[in-house]
Amino acid sequence: MDERLRELTAKARIFGLMHDQSLPPSIRAILQQADGEARALSDDELGTICSVSTVNAEHLQRLQSRTPLIVTSAKSQLLREDPGLVLPGGALYPGARAEACWRDCWHFLRVTIYAVAAGRPIFTHPPGVEGLRDLYRELGVPVNSMAQAIGFLKTDALSHYSTYASPNDASLLGEALLHLEQMMQQLNQRSSPATEVNV
Repeated sequence: MDERLRELTAKARIFGLMHDQSLPPSIRAILQQADGEARALSDDELGTICSVSTVNAEHLQRLQSRTPLIVTSAKSQLLREDPGLVLPGGALYPGARAEACWRDCWHFLRVTIYAVAAGRPIFTHPPGVEGLRDLYRELGVPVNSMAQAIGFLKTDALSHYSTYASPNDASLLGEALLHLEQMMQQLNQRSSPATEVNV
């Protein structure tokens, strides 16, 4: 990875709740560490955060354990709608480009779960969102396709979580996923046609 891409990647950190002064410092520290390591929350971390927000930690852990399946489902739905994405000449060809986008979907769902655990459905960090826009523009990522994938993530995650979560917790997930979806739609609207390239 060249220096410019490293700089853009470092700036493209969309999660911002570690800056939310209304959260206890101990909760912000947990979120900052987990996001810095780009990993899912541990059971203990979920329990600690949810003890403050009163979100059901066991139910959220159940959702978190299912994130790979939810991402796989979103991938399958997106490719059914636009199979040319991963074919030669498609925006997600070769395979390494597609895998990077599926990883991004996993990370988007990861930070959404952070937000639900904290009880804060509005969780993005504007400078990080701008950084993501710049990174996607540099790489020629098909933002419209990513927006579709987020929509599929939202539908599948909510469908699963709503079967066992309380109405309040399910509503919180819905708000957080809607916030994420709107972020991606805004990136798509602000991307010029020249950024939507096939390589």
